[in-house]
Amino acid sequence: MSAPPILLHATPPLEPLPASDAESLYFASLFQLACPGRWALTTGEWGVNGGKLPYITHLGHQLRPTHLSSIPSFYDPDSLLSQEGRVDALCWKAYIEQNLVDLVNHTFFSLPPNYPETLAKVQFRDLTFPKNQYIPQRLRSIVRSRLQHAGLWGLGGLNDGDAADEDRKKLEEAFVVGPAGTLAPRAWSGWRAGRDMENRRRQWGEQELEKRVKGVLDPLVRRLGEEPYFFGDRPTTLDLALFAQLTFVLSPTLPNPLLPNLLRSSYPTLIAHHDRLSSVLFPHSSWSAIPCAPRPPKPEPTYLETIQSWWQPESSPKPNGEKKKEGKTPKEKQFERGRWLWFAGATVAMISYVLASGMVQIDFSGEDDDWIDAEDDEDEDEEDEEEPEEVVVVVEDEEEVDE
Repeated sequence: MSAPPILLHATPPLEPLPASDAESLYFASLFQLACPGRWALTTGEWGVNGGKLPYITHLGHQLRPTHLSSIPSFYDPDSLLSQEGRVDALCWKAYIEQNLVDLVNHTFFSLPPNYPETLAKVQFRDLTFPKNQYIPQRLRSIVRSRLQHAGLWGLGGLNDGDAADEDRKKLEEAFVVGPAGTLAPRAWSGWRAGRDMENRRRQWGEQELEKRVKGVLDPLVRRLGEEPYFFGDRPTTLDLALFAQLTFVLSPTLPNPLLPNLLRSSYPTLIAHHDRLSSVLFPHSSWSAIPCAPRPPKPEPTYLETIQSWWQPESSPKPNGEKKKEGKTPKEKQFERGRWLWFAGATVAMISYVLASGMVQIDFSGEDDDWIDAEDDEDEDEEDEEEPEEVVVVVEDEEEVDE
């Protein structure tokens, strides 16, 4: 059986999903709708494509998402939209990327304890040294910067290892600013004061998070209205964008399902939209039925091979018909000889200038004096060592006289 022409290199799977990020799920849904049977999904390598997953290849060549419509037999879900409809869909997709993506990332990266129990286990399970030392931190730092800018990082609690700023805030809250800027320790309020404060802060964060979720999802519900999809009876890329975000938080089992529970309890319209599109993409099954291609085995280099590659880089293959040069021409030898002579002359000139300018002085006059002083010190040490012996002898002579 021949391999499918389109290959989606996605993040590692998060059960029951074939990938662990919403963008990979979006492209998987798009291919399942636009070209079923002509694509497959495989787990990509973090070290390829500049560390960016997912990415798409067509017949072994990397393809940008904007060029998907140029693939033969690829059906564009937005082909029936008018110009105004395309602009409207583009605006709402930007709205989803600006707001809903932040809420989903907050659920997986910031809301405890989802990150260490889900993404951290599946995305970086197969990473080897030294990739496991910098790839997880780099990916999470990108999400953290975005969520801090949006005011979502730490809302509802912090994961283990992210409490450094929280500890600093607690230390600042332990003191009260008095008159003239003086600091006074806050009155002690019992052994459970810190725990009660943490619980109140967590509850307040969850309430604020619910307000943010409602502020983001309510406009989507109003835009969807009573229609099965955003633009009538046929799903478009806007429907797929919303579906990817919803299925990413609804399908897996999360330790802290704050956002999934809020969706199921307060937004039946969005849940119905998700289930309707899921039945269109997978009529008789679920995500487990999508075509998957095995990852080609890639032997990992040993530490010795890695070190040797630093000094022995692989030479690029020569074009056909080009022979390897056996030796240097007389002109190349003359050029190389002149280059080394120039280096030697420049070095001698620099040393001569430094010595002649007086910036560095070499004094030979003090060597004899230092040698004489060293001999005097040695003589004094010898005399000091001999004096106790003379005293002992004198004492012995006195004892003999007394006898």
